[in-house]
Amino acid sequence: MTLDPQIAEFLSSLRAAGAPETFAGTPEQARRRMAEAIEAGWDPAEFAPAGSVRDAVIGGDGLRGKIIHPVTDPVATVLYFHPGGFTLGSAHLMQDVARRLAHELSACVVSVDYRLAPEHPFPAAVDDALAALRWAVDSAAELGGDPNRIGLAGESSGANLAAVTALAARDAGIPVAGQLLASPVTNFAARHPSVEENAEGYFLNRSDLDTVRRYYFHDDDALAADPRISPALTADLAGVAPAVVGVAGFDPLRDDGIVYAARLLQAGVRTALRVYPGLIHPFFGMPGLSPAADAAVTELTGLFGGVLGAV
Repeated sequence: MTLDPQIAEFLSSLRAAGAPETFAGTPEQARRRMAEAIEAGWDPAEFAPAGSVRDAVIGGDGLRGKIIHPVTDPVATVLYFHPGGFTLGSAHLMQDVARRLAHELSACVVSVDYRLAPEHPFPAAVDDALAALRWAVDSAAELGGDPNRIGLAGESSGANLAAVTALAARDAGIPVAGQLLASPVTNFAARHPSVEENAEGYFLNRSDLDTVRRYYFHDDDALAADPRISPALTADLAGVAPAVVGVAGFDPLRDDGIVYAARLLQAGVRTALRVYPGLIHPFFGMPGLSPAADAAVTELTGLFGGVLGAV
């Protein structure tokens, strides 16, 4: 595999600037660095068009989210869970991703501001994700989408929450039309070869994964085996919503996503897997860095729209 040239240039610039690792310092310091980096590179004029964007309470206990309606009438509703290792990020910072999903899917996208670790470790984020889904089902008429076309989407830790929520929905009898999992982490109890192969130098490092474990579930091996943390360890995946899975070649989590997609297929779940050899984690939120990343986002979103019947 060869690293995409634009991605290689981006990584080189980070090294030249002496940029700290993603989770360096306290969680608050890491959050502040992420916010500053993202907002410094924003150009709202380049955001996908939207009919409306508003912040709202989307569940009990003050759970909040950003609701984005497309320019046209929505034909689906999508819950989007942002990345950030269960510790960083927000609906505000990832609104460009949510707006693109809304525009390309002609969907009402609800970007969920789930509670973050380590202040709120597992199961807080899982509880919030399921509460958001129940709210979306109850609010389908208000949101304007088809209640039979509710999708779950996320990247990295957000993809973990999407996968966990899809399984919880299956068990609770809540209809979910599809799930989009970009660079998912699905098994904290395993160390696939790609973790060592891409341990350093590709934005997400092996040490980052260790920090995520520590913050999210106190690095407890027993909890790592809980299917609500590691959905790949669910005994039976049959009957869960159809999935679109996208992974990057230079991602420590590459093999995790591939193995999960294979398990879904073995369980009879309609699943599309795409591997993007030259990309890194988290490519789905980096379309502006590289035409290859932009094309990957377009392809995955189109596949997801086909699952939802939205495109």
